[in-house]
Amino acid sequence: MTDPSQTMKKINLRLTTALIVCCILGPGLLSASRAHLQSSIAHPLDTTMALLWNGDAALGPTVFKVLETDSLGSISVVQDSLAGKVWKIHKPVKNHRTEVHAASGFVAGEGDDIYIGWRSKLDIPEHAQTFAVFQWKAYGDNMMQNFPLVFKTLITGEIQLQYATPQKVHIGLWSAPLSRNEWNDFVLHLYISRDPAKGFVEFWYNGVQQQLAGSAARYYGRTLDAGHCDPKWGVYGGDAYTITNYVAALKIGPNYTGVAPKH
Repeated sequence: MTDPSQTMKKINLRLTTALIVCCILGPGLLSASRAHLQSSIAHPLDTTMALLWNGDAALGPTVFKVLETDSLGSISVVQDSLAGKVWKIHKPVKNHRTEVHAASGFVAGEGDDIYIGWRSKLDIPEHAQTFAVFQWKAYGDNMMQNFPLVFKTLITGEIQLQYATPQKVHIGLWSAPLSRNEWNDFVLHLYISRDPAKGFVEFWYNGVQQQLAGSAARYYGRTLDAGHCDPKWGVYGGDAYTITNYVAALKIGPNYTGVAPKH
């Protein structure tokens, strides 16, 4: 028959040992548990994991499909005091185009729901008119619109978002005074479709969603033309002027939070 006092001694010894081990390893185990919990929580919230394309200047020119310049234009990476490494897209006087044609490894197709975000600082003469400083540009056969969406500068000193219909009628959806030589943030939300009843655009400027065509936050129209459409940044037109478009934080993703420029 087992002595009850010996049994109690064994139990007490085991409890004491367990307490000592917990005291020694407890903080580490607690830290590990917290790290595991934070890691589990962080993944769904890590919006960079969901990016469809990253055009960060630190990654170099391979993020683009094509660099398009006339004879004297240049595309380079420079350091900006506010935005860090940025793309410097420089179009000299008498040149017609200096643009980057994005996005390497990405093509938007029918039914895609995407957000395109970037920052831009335009070094441009006052009231200089351009054809485009951003294009949602079509490529391939059976082209009807050429560029369904475009941002351009106007002789009035404004920047304007335009939609091009299949009949090549250009509709001004939004405009605002252009803040020259200052960083401004852009986010486009596009539902990609050749059906004008399904395709749409929404737009945020400096973090604020804008009314389009003067009446609604969403504008319906054909957002897919020819074979496919790609984004382009830079300067097209404004041949009489020397213009530099600095662009940064270029991203394409499935949600606003993931592509909106961070400060």
